[in-house]
Amino acid sequence: MMAEANGSGMVVIVDDDPQVCEALATLMQAAGYETQIFSNGEALLDSSAPDGAACLLLDLQLPGMDGIEIQQRLLDRDWNLPVLFLTGHSNVLSAVTALKRGAFDYVEKSSLDAGRLLAQVTAAINEHRSRLSHQAACRALDERIATLTPREREVALLAADGKTNKTIGLTLGISERTVEVHRGRAMNKLGPANGR
Repeated sequence: MMAEANGSGMVVIVDDDPQVCEALATLMQAAGYETQIFSNGEALLDSSAPDGAACLLLDLQLPGMDGIEIQQRLLDRDWNLPVLFLTGHSNVLSAVTALKRGAFDYVEKSSLDAGRLLAQVTAAINEHRSRLSHQAACRALDERIATLTPREREVALLAADGKTNKTIGLTLGISERTVEVHRGRAMNKLGPANGR
C-alpha cells in the first residue's frame, strides 16, 4: 500500500539503482515532499495510486518493463500522475514517445540539476493538485445533479441555455409559475456550482 501524500505532495521514485533512489529521496524529502521508492515497475503496479497530489520520477531503462511500458500501464489504470522520465542515455525516440503519451518532462541523469529538478517536481505536483481539485468539483456537481427530479433537470438545462421562464414553460407545456418553482428547487440543489 502506498503512503498517503502530505499537504506538499508525494514523489514516487522508480529506479533500479539504490544510490539514485536514495539521492532523489533525500533531495525530495529535504524540499518537504514525502517519497515512495520502487526498484521496478512491477512493484509500482502492485501498489495503489497516491491519495493526494503526487508525481512520478520514472527511470526509462529498467529491468523487465521499461519506463514507457510502465507509463502506458499506469495510463490504462487511470492513475494520471505527471511523469518525469529520468534516463542515463539520451534517446530522442523514447523522449518523443514519452511526451506524446503525456509525460510531464524528460531529464537526463548526466546533466541533472537539483534546483531544476525540484522546480519540475513542484510544477508537476501543482498540476496534479489542480487536476485532482477539478475532478473533485466535477464529482460533487454530478452528485448534486443526481438529486434533481427529471422535471427539475429539464428546467435547469433550458435555463442554462439562457431560456426565459416563459420560453421554458412553453417548451415543456407547463405554467411560468411552475417553471419558477422547479427552477428555484434546482438552483437550491445545485448550489454555488451552478455558476450563479
